[in-house]
Formats: sequence, C-alpha cells, structure tokens
Amino acid sequence: MRRAGLETGTAMYNTLISACAICADARRAEHWLRFMIENGVPTDVVSYSTVIHACAKSNNLHRAEGWLEQMRKAGVQANSVTYNSLINACARAGNPDSAEAWLRDMEESGISATMVTYNSVINACAKAGNSDRAESWLAKIRKAGLVPDTVSYSTVIHACQRSHRPHRAVKWLEEMYKSGETPNGFCFGAVVQALVRAGEVSHASRWLEEAVKVQADVSAACFGCVLSACARAGDVETAERWLNEAAKRGVASAANYAAVAQARTKAGAPGRTDEVRCKREKTSRPWAS
Repeated sequence: MRRAGLETGTAMYNTLISACAICADARRAEHWLRFMIENGVPTDVVSYSTVIHACAKSNNLHRAEGWLEQMRKAGVQANSVTYNSLINACARAGNPDSAEAWLRDMEESGISATMVTYNSVINACAKAGNSDRAESWLAKIRKAGLVPDTVSYSTVIHACQRSHRPHRAVKWLEEMYKSGETPNGFCFGAVVQALVRAGEVSHASRWLEEAVKVQADVSAACFGCVLSACARAGDVETAERWLNEAAKRGVASAANYAAVAQARTKAGAPGRTDEVRCKREKTSRPWAS
C-alpha cells in the first residue's frame, strides 16, 4: 500500500483491524496492531478497543485483558467501549469475578457504566450458572439510577432457567410486566421450558397462552416441549391444540405430530390419530425429526 502511494495512517489501520474483528479473527487484528506499534504508526483508543473486541468475539479473555494492559503502558486512555468489550469477553468466558472486577476498575477510572456494561456482567453470572448473583445486579442497576431493560430481564430469566429455578424465572417475567417492559419470545420460552422440566405443565401452558396472546415470537422448541409433555401426561386435547398452533406458525415438527398421534392411540382414538397424520402429510413444510 505504501509502494502504491496510498495513505497508511492510523485510520486506515483501524479499518483493517475492524474488518478482522467483524470476522472474529483476533490473530490478524493483533497482527495489525503490532504492525502499527513496530512501524511507528500512532495508535489510539479505537486501535486497542477494536482488538479487545476481536479477542472477545474469539472467546479469548486472557488476550483481551493483556491488550488493555498494553494500552495503559502506551499511555492510551480507555473509554466505555474499551471496558464494555472487555467485560463482554468476561461474559463470554462465564467469568463473573473478572467482569465485576473490570466494572469496578471502569468506575474507578471515572467512566460511568452503561446498560451494555451491566447486562454483560449479568450475562457473565448467567453463563457461570449463578442466578442469585445475576439477580442481584438488577437491584444494582436501579441503585445506579438506571432502569433494567429487556436484555437485563431476559438474561436473568435465562440464568434462573439454567439453575433449575422456574419460580424465580416466573417472578422476573412478572416483574417485566410491572416495569413496563414487554417480554419477548426468548423470555417466555425460558419460563415455559423451565416449568415443563419442573413437571408444572399446566403452569407452563398458561404462560405459553400468554405468549401467543401478546404475539411473541415463540420458538419451535417451546411449543414442542409443552405439547410433548401434555401428550405424555395423557392431556391429548391440549397437546393437539398446541400442535395446531405450532403448525399454524410453521414450526411444528415430525416429532410433534408423532407425539400427538401416539397419545391419541393410547387414548383409544385411532380415527383421530389418522387425522393427525393426515394433517402432517398435507403440510408443505420439510419435516425433520
């Protein structure tokens, strides 16, 4: 590029590093930052922050932390983007200790945490399977004068699901409604699947009804787990109702039809079983078990 007479300043190299980060190619991003340093090209907060972001995307927390230390040695001041990228790396690694430590470091440096920062810390707790710790951050967000958003709640709900605490997940879904946040399909799905795993199928079915009522984008897995549980419990009518809803949305699977057909057979309704199979054959969806 230099031989071609092209401009090779900081902005151009930052663009190269950014392209590598988009592809989660931390090795090449680091290569270009080292090239800048070794060839006397001025580096700035964007140079380092983008490399840290690339390390986060490639799930390399150690390298991300190392570049922040290098940044400090170079006399480049970190900003909120730098810290958010680093804390995101902690979240992806499921390391809440490091996430919280870097949040403290951020605040001690005079940089205010944003919702992105707090949500990444909550995500780190969730990835570590520590729902109590994740829940505690909702109170800390409010204490900081901010309001938890959909990402905050959905991540805590997911943490409760992973920790097999369905009633805590329900509590936070209800809290979302009270706060004015609209739950999305992910939130409903986490609650529904947690309740099904706990054997509370009727409770799960009620929340699935609410999700359908508010037109949430409910996943195939969510419909599948409820209708399969209903079928196993002998509640064929409810199982078939959810099968019809899933089919209407184009997310019913061959396994769903098979579960309802089997339940119909056990209930002594072979005619209805044939009807279920006929419905499956008529659909144009490429079925996969």
